[in-house]
Amino acid sequence: MKVMGRLRSTLHEGMDLSYNQFKMLLAINDKGICPLTTLATELSIAMSSASEMLDKLVTLGLVRRSVDAESRRRVTIQVTDEGEKLISYLQKGIVENYRSLLERLSDSDQERLVDALETLVEILGHSAVLERAPEGKPERSHI
Repeated sequence: MKVMGRLRSTLHEGMDLSYNQFKMLLAINDKGICPLTTLATELSIAMSSASEMLDKLVTLGLVRRSVDAESRRRVTIQVTDEGEKLISYLQKGIVENYRSLLERLSDSDQERLVDALETLVEILGHSAVLERAPEGKPERSHI
């Protein structure tokens, strides 16, 4: 999808992190304290890729690795105060970039965008309902 690639590069301009590293940082923040295996699974990436991305985040001081007190073989990860500050800063910047992009659209283009996004939400919601249905019995959505 060319559109998403263009939006990502525009919305994340000036970030020191790759888009995937930012996604990992957000996932760690959402989970609180979690093992690397959970992150790799959630992000659908290989453990080696997850480990490389984590190394970068640790080096930047955005996350902390710790040995689990209950199982010394298990390493847990959590966002540092610096990581939380960066997340907040970047999220505000992303919102401002969205605002700036949307202000460039005419009123009619903004309306068309809203209609398109509402349609997308409806499709995604309907798709999620069908995915949760028992096998062989697709549920109907009343969206």
